Amino acid sequence: MKHLIARLHATAWLVCLSTFAAFGAATEKPVKETIAFPRDPSVLDLQRDFGAKGDGVADDTAALQAAIEASSNRGKDAGTKILFLPNGIYRVTSNLVVQARVGPWVYGESRDGVILRLTDGAPTNVTAVLRTHPSDTQASSADFFMRNFRNLTIDVGRNPHADGIRWYGNNSSILKDVRVSGTGKIGINAGFLGQNGPSLVQDTLIEGSFETGIRCAWSWGQTLSRITVRGAKQDGVSVNATAVGIEDLVVENTPVALRNEYPNDWTWWGGVVALTGGRFTGGDPTQPAITNNSVLYARDVRAEGFKQVLHGTTPRGSVAGSTLDEFLSHPVKNLFPDTPDTALKLPVKPEPRVPWETNLANWVCANDYGAKFGDNHDDTAALQAAIDAAAAAGKTVVYLRGIGGSDPNWYSLDGEVRVHGSVRLIIGLGFGRVIGDGKGRFIIDDRSAPVVKFLHLQAFGGRPPVVENRSATHTLVVESCDLQIAGNGGGDIFVTDCPSHIELRSPGQPLWARQLNPEGDSDAGLAQNHGGRLWALGVKHEGRGVRFLTDCGGQTEILGLFNYAPDIAKDDLRPAFDIADACFSAAGVREMSFGNTYPVKARERRGEEVRLEKGGGWIGWALFRGCETTAASDKNSSSSTRSPGSADRPTTRTPQPLPRPPGRR
Repeated sequence: MKHLIARLHATAWLVCLSTFAAFGAATEKPVKETIAFPRDPSVLDLQRDFGAKGDGVADDTAALQAAIEASSNRGKDAGTKILFLPNGIYRVTSNLVVQARVGPWVYGESRDGVILRLTDGAPTNVTAVLRTHPSDTQASSADFFMRNFRNLTIDVGRNPHADGIRWYGNNSSILKDVRVSGTGKIGINAGFLGQNGPSLVQDTLIEGSFETGIRCAWSWGQTLSRITVRGAKQDGVSVNATAVGIEDLVVENTPVALRNEYPNDWTWWGGVVALTGGRFTGGDPTQPAITNNSVLYARDVRAEGFKQVLHGTTPRGSVAGSTLDEFLSHPVKNLFPDTPDTALKLPVKPEPRVPWETNLANWVCANDYGAKFGDNHDDTAALQAAIDAAAAAGKTVVYLRGIGGSDPNWYSLDGEVRVHGSVRLIIGLGFGRVIGDGKGRFIIDDRSAPVVKFLHLQAFGGRPPVVENRSATHTLVVESCDLQIAGNGGGDIFVTDCPSHIELRSPGQPLWARQLNPEGDSDAGLAQNHGGRLWALGVKHEGRGVRFLTDCGGQTEILGLFNYAPDIAKDDLRPAFDIADACFSAAGVREMSFGNTYPVKARERRGEEVRLEKGGGWIGWALFRGCETTAASDKNSSSSTRSPGSADRPTTRTPQPLPRPPGRR
């Protein structure tokens, strides 16, 4: 009877919550997506397979812990899997901990319908509802990849000592469409261990009564995209000892919206922040909306209910009033005196939401057409056959089962696969490891669906296939993948949570990246922009040689950049940023190395004249800008509405091949 009553209470609560949202009481954009997966060996169901009750009464801790571990299991027979959480309130009584170095892949049925709730009065050794690193105190290494938690709520209950999520992930890890609620210490704590990041928190709401909404510290970079913090007691977002790119931050009823500071007297360990878009309301009339004593770039900020929009102790000081159109904590860095002292300010688009396919008859398994991981045989024909069959039947999703076992454990792609017709999602259910041989690629063109998305396909140390947008108008979305990305058309490209190399080969083609982590040594550039328009929020890279090349009149803008230099030789004069008759800006730039940093930070060429930004040591820049003239910059920025093939676009050059990235297995 108690369980029945609890189920009725839980159902009533969900109905009330849905009604509340339907009448628009919440100010953030509602998340209404419902997730479903086919009944397949690559999908685990928390209730069906692990006996979780989801009634708010039974202790579901053991079931959740076992399910998380099973999702990440790369055993030969088991393989990695999607973990699906049906709607319900799952009572938790101790820390849920991700132990594995790769995974898990966790999806809730709906954000507000799946609630992982810590019981009130939990013991003090319960430091968080969820922790995505095996330890609370020992970082060990930056080798914890592919953490995926999506479409669910973490409720810390009434536990003022506990965090909602202790978030740790490297290179490719994402919290997306997540709500964190309750009475606790920190909503999302991404600063509890060193060597954390880079990772992404996106479309997330933190509400309730936390001391701090999100903490970013001691890490290799964080990206915060479209975050709302409501009702924190001290800070909305707190940053130190890391580089953070932030877009569209909403903070409500919180004394300080953003705090950026040094953790101690180590100057170059200060926070480095690039913020674009801030809406801060209902703060403390005795405090500033932003307090800054480190490196800050901020634009398009509005603050109401605070003493002032920004208080700072840096060379550019404080700003009175309620708005920041554009602010640099330190003077701009540039190489030519006529370079604009503002960021490039490229137009920004959010990723299009590809509707989730809930009609499970529209899912097609490529393994049923002969795809098989671990046999070292080419799976091109099997993948093409699955896509062809799906398109012929008007189906929308083609999936690969998650891999297991030790190397060789991948699917092989040695040829071209064309995505066409009704197919709009290619997904790995778990660790969809796919290795290319140099010719392997997925092609999007004008025969493809208007928007095509790739999700959970990773080469992870092997040679990744290329995914190429050849369409004049159709859109490519790549999320939580390390596929190499090429633009040879005019259609939009979106890259989210990807350790990918990029090459824009078509003049004017736009690409928006959020949480980008290219790695490797390169003469040509890990991200090459030959006349396109590349905007990136939250970038970390690692390796030697050219990181970003922009030429042929291209435009590249980065907001939040962690320049990790792994002991560069003093005679290695390849620049981190290479600009040739093009426009480039990078805001919120940190560089560090446990050895020599880049001897040449940037090289800019205008015609025959070449200038270099040199200097050893760590750096913290509010803004670096390279571009011919203010007039040229204004003309280029306004060109975003031109259609592909406009006559005034620059002539493209012959692109160089993308370099092969290294990786960890």
